[in-house]
Amino acid sequence: MDARRNSLCPCGSGRKYKKCCGPKAEELRGREQANQRLFAGALRDYQAGRLQQTEQLCETVLAADPSHAEALHLSGIVAFLTGRHERAVQLIRKAMSFDPSRALYHNSLGASLQELDHWDESAAEYRAAIELNPDYVDALSNLGGALHHFGKFTEALGCLEKAVELNGSHAKAQMTLGLTLHALGRGEAGVWHVRRAVDLAPDSVEITKRYAHLLLELKHLDDALPYFVRLTKLEPDSASAWEELGICYHRQGFHQEAGVCYRRALELEPESMQAVNNLGTYLADSGARREALSQFRKAIDLKPDSTIAWCNAGQMMKDLGLAETALRCFQRALRLEPEHPVTLWNRSVCLLGLGRLAEGWADYEWGWKTGTRTPLRPFSQTRWAGEELTGKTILVWMEQGLGDHILWSSMLPDLMRAGAHCIVECEERLVTLLARSFPTAEVIHCTNPPHIRTGQPDIHFQIPGGSLPQWLRPDLTSFPAHSGFLVPDPERVAHWRERVEALGDGLKVGICWRSMLHGGNRSIFYSQLKQWGGILTTPGVHFVNLQYDECTQELDEVERLFGARVHGWDDIDLKKDQESVAALISALDLVISAATAVDQMAGGLGVPAWVLSRYVSGFWDLGTDHCPWYPSARAFYCGAKDPWEPVLEKIAAELGPLAAAKAGRFEAGPLTHFTKPDSNPQACL
Repeated sequence: MDARRNSLCPCGSGRKYKKCCGPKAEELRGREQANQRLFAGALRDYQAGRLQQTEQLCETVLAADPSHAEALHLSGIVAFLTGRHERAVQLIRKAMSFDPSRALYHNSLGASLQELDHWDESAAEYRAAIELNPDYVDALSNLGGALHHFGKFTEALGCLEKAVELNGSHAKAQMTLGLTLHALGRGEAGVWHVRRAVDLAPDSVEITKRYAHLLLELKHLDDALPYFVRLTKLEPDSASAWEELGICYHRQGFHQEAGVCYRRALELEPESMQAVNNLGTYLADSGARREALSQFRKAIDLKPDSTIAWCNAGQMMKDLGLAETALRCFQRALRLEPEHPVTLWNRSVCLLGLGRLAEGWADYEWGWKTGTRTPLRPFSQTRWAGEELTGKTILVWMEQGLGDHILWSSMLPDLMRAGAHCIVECEERLVTLLARSFPTAEVIHCTNPPHIRTGQPDIHFQIPGGSLPQWLRPDLTSFPAHSGFLVPDPERVAHWRERVEALGDGLKVGICWRSMLHGGNRSIFYSQLKQWGGILTTPGVHFVNLQYDECTQELDEVERLFGARVHGWDDIDLKKDQESVAALISALDLVISAATAVDQMAGGLGVPAWVLSRYVSGFWDLGTDHCPWYPSARAFYCGAKDPWEPVLEKIAAELGPLAAAKAGRFEAGPLTHFTKPDSNPQACL
């Protein structure tokens, strides 16, 4: 308004302007200018991170002008940043009631609603912001994140790619784009974008955490570790940051470092059940079972209704060979969560170890849900469930490791006796051996995609090998006596017998002392060859190496320590050439082995096998004092906490008389078996 002092006032009062509205307008203008100065101060405080001062100045502005939309919005942002999300929604909605056309306000409201898990409403606000400003990068990024949350990854990808195209330095957009690419199966491209986000915002806890977890999920453990370390530096007082670093160390086998991290997490949050569980798992893997048990009990005390706490306690009891106690823990866990896959899988091993086969094999099917069993193959035929097989064709696809393939193949004769024609899919290393052993079966090797034969219409049923026992081995009486079901190549057997006999008179004994996978918590299940001195120095025995991975240093060490020569040949690949391995084992008098594919091969061939087993109740002995699967096998059990030396000395003592007989062949005769170690909890702990 530009009225002169002595002009009639435009308000229509008939009075001169100077006597009417002039003073009010100047006063109002002054108040507005003062209010704007206050709001400008509030903005400066906000930009400097002084949130309390920002809020106080905004309250002063709003006291003078309750319709000040910018102050309402800024107050809402402060409420958002201080975790008062419902208050933030109220303030931003009020700002929008005075100024509904601001894209910024819609985006802020969407972010606040998202924090309250009102995802549908938040997505609608992001869309409204983009309608008002199609190139609004923050809103595009946020909408992409909301769509990612809904699993609409392709739609999210469009928003995020546009956001990054508009501003390649937008760290959150880069992060969410990377995670979306990963969800769409483009993991390596996703890693690049999330790494770009980390470079743009190296101090962002959220982005660093997302990148570390992405690398962990992709099993890039070495790459992930520095970022979990960075998280502990960004948040040194965060128990979860230390827990996650401990998990990363643990998965890499750095047990001591993992223990330090878990203990630090517990110092920061003593009542964290998750941290207690993690520490208990670390201690169990390290062999400190008394301390581990204490932690698992503490976890149960902290959260008696925790399925995982009861499951972990049961799993440790199972690993100690305390099947009955473990079973009670699993039952408690299952009362809380009746279909908890890990608990059901562990219960299956306990039930089988107690000889309760029908129940155990039913639970064994839960292995698919835990990742313990091989992923299901893409076969469309009906899963066999014990139906009549006369005149039917059944596809049996072997699963898990090489030794398991041999074990499951022991049931193929049952199917054939029932009148079935068998198609057997197995590891390529076993194809010719199984084809010779079961000449009426079709044996093909496992490929991806599957062999064309597996899709032909004459196949009536399919079943994974590990599911056969549910129908064919429901109780101990269903195990047939046999002297071996595998048939080695006669020419190869003759070749290896000649080479073995050339070693001289006496017993010919093959040895294998560990699995290839023997690191971390698995190490307790295997002895070391340098502990075998009493066995390797037994007079009248020639030892043959059956250890199928690199072991030259170990062989050299025992020769240096004991003067013991373990014979081997460079022209046999003990890992890949299973035909030659089968022939070599068939030429031996005895195999002494840890629980590996080697003892399974010997058992399948009917060759006497002495098996060193760290006693864990399971489906090898099925609650008996022998191995129902392989009549020629005999277990030498070692207690859960016991040293290996007494067991190895017992083997040496039994081996001596056999060698003294000076027989060219070892006749097994009636087998005797060992009593399992004391299952008293105190003895094991």
